[in-house]
Amino acid sequence: MKKVALVVGVTLVAIVAGYVVSAKVWGFPVFWSGSGKQAEQEKPVIYSLGQFITNLADPGRFIRVTVDLEITGGEKGDVVASRASELKTDIYALLRSKSYEELQGENGLRQLQKEILARIESKCPGSVKNVYFSEFIVQ
Repeated sequence: MKKVALVVGVTLVAIVAGYVVSAKVWGFPVFWSGSGKQAEQEKPVIYSLGQFITNLADPGRFIRVTVDLEITGGEKGDVVASRASELKTDIYALLRSKSYEELQGENGLRQLQKEILARIESKCPGSVKNVYFSEFIVQ
């Protein structure tokens, strides 16, 4: 009888431990955390500004980039969409001011992301969380 109780106890502990590990790894709801309510997390909204193809400041060089924006909230997407033409014009101006050397490597890409985000923030404060490139070609 003691062996059966021991086996059942060990099995229950293993099941609970497996659930806790699975909850941490795969994000299952953990029933005993917080106030009992699952915190609602907003899913990021991605808004594409589309593809940009333009000359660089260097003669004979060009860039082709597709710019996607991570919007911070639902209503903010409307603000960005309503000012898309302004944002695109600013991004074109920024891209045309860049030289081939400025866009080389990861540092060049990250710097361009920051500069685009800064220009968007000046037009639509608090609307965009991040800038992504789904295509990035410089020749």
